Amino acid sequence: MTEKKLIPITPVTAAVEGTCPPATQDIAINLENRKKAIDAAMYGPLNPAEPNEEYWTALGAEWGVDVETAKKQRCGNCAVFIQTPEMLSCIEGGLTDNADEFDSINEAGELGYCEAFDFKCASARTCRAWVAGGPVTAAGKRTISQTPAPKKERIKGSDKNKKGSAAGSKKITFDAKTETALKNKVEEHNKKTPKGRRATLSMLKAVYRRGAGAYSVSHRPGMTRNQWSMGRVNAFLRLLKAGKPSRSAYTQDNDLLPASHPRSTKKSNSSLTASALIPEEQALAEALLYITQKYGKFDQDGDGVWAGYTPAAENDVKDIGVACMNCVFYKHDEEGNDVCQIISLEIEDLGKCRFAVIPEGVVDISQVPIRGEDMELLLASAYAEGELLVELKPYEEYESPEEAVLALTEYSGLGYETEPAFRASWLRAVKNGENPFKRASMLSTMTYDSLDADLLPKGEN
Repeated sequence: MTEKKLIPITPVTAAVEGTCPPATQDIAINLENRKKAIDAAMYGPLNPAEPNEEYWTALGAEWGVDVETAKKQRCGNCAVFIQTPEMLSCIEGGLTDNADEFDSINEAGELGYCEAFDFKCASARTCRAWVAGGPVTAAGKRTISQTPAPKKERIKGSDKNKKGSAAGSKKITFDAKTETALKNKVEEHNKKTPKGRRATLSMLKAVYRRGAGAYSVSHRPGMTRNQWSMGRVNAFLRLLKAGKPSRSAYTQDNDLLPASHPRSTKKSNSSLTASALIPEEQALAEALLYITQKYGKFDQDGDGVWAGYTPAAENDVKDIGVACMNCVFYKHDEEGNDVCQIISLEIEDLGKCRFAVIPEGVVDISQVPIRGEDMELLLASAYAEGELLVELKPYEEYESPEEAVLALTEYSGLGYETEPAFRASWLRAVKNGENPFKRASMLSTMTYDSLDADLLPKGEN
């Protein structure tokens, strides 16, 4: 099997500082950094006006595109090609008459500043680190992914789907190819996902439709409407499974999550819905509430269903969280008294009964004595938890650098908000001619003891 090439990913774009970058003023620094770009990222070609078929064929293979497409991906339209007025002034002020072979070729195009490798590069050239979305001509403006859609793509509404269909509860019609792709994603997601975190086709259809609509307003250049929409579907599936989004700002689809999901914004007349119960517990709680509403609350007078209530003084498991105060049926009445929605007895906040329904994570299960008959269940739970653990695979097994970075972020256990740090670590490796997957892996495993610890949020170690 041939070795998979390491293709750079989207860098974390830094703001242009008020002072000129050293490479724009010192030719020695500029030449040193340019050589790194040539050696590590194939910066070139020397004369863009020539055919350079071998060069473009090699880059096309790196990017997975044909030669003609590769020829269109130049520094002049790269997201890290800086041509703000301030930067152009810096470049002009640092120009000298000592142009070398690279700088003396007029066909190389206008100069700009490469933020990825920190040197003055020419618009007609390119390198392996090319990223769609440039040039950057004004500081503090839109990000790459906020680029307005082309006028012909600014579509409002749909011929197939009615207004409001993306709310998630209405029928949405797509072409067969899109429908099949979404069905496959549902099936793949649900294979190793526990109940309460599983996807439905209606969920993904709603997310896709919203993504398609959002594309009409803003998008990342180089991406189609379908790619933009599927990207949002993938982000939703990560949120659904992991319990939190890869980026904290992503909250637009929380209303499509199951009511038991911690990020769900669904509301219900039942106080039970807000308790983040898994579906089985939710069903049990609603059934108990229905029974008591129809036949009366449970008690301990010998007539009807026995409540099995234990007062606080006799509750020997209250210290680990098994208590009325943690049960979904516990509440305060208008006078501030502790009351239970299904038991007619006077209760205490640290009492308990045999019908307690307590959300996951409240009880400290590490302190619960294990009975022999519970061992099989415990082993099954451990297996299920193991299925959700993130394992690092060889780089060749990831479909893209983006997927590899996401896996490294998850493996670190530092949260999705640290994903930009892993992107930056990857870019540093590219700039230095190193193996980016290996360097980002060190950050994932060593975290605050790694070479790139400065990229992580401060005050976490």
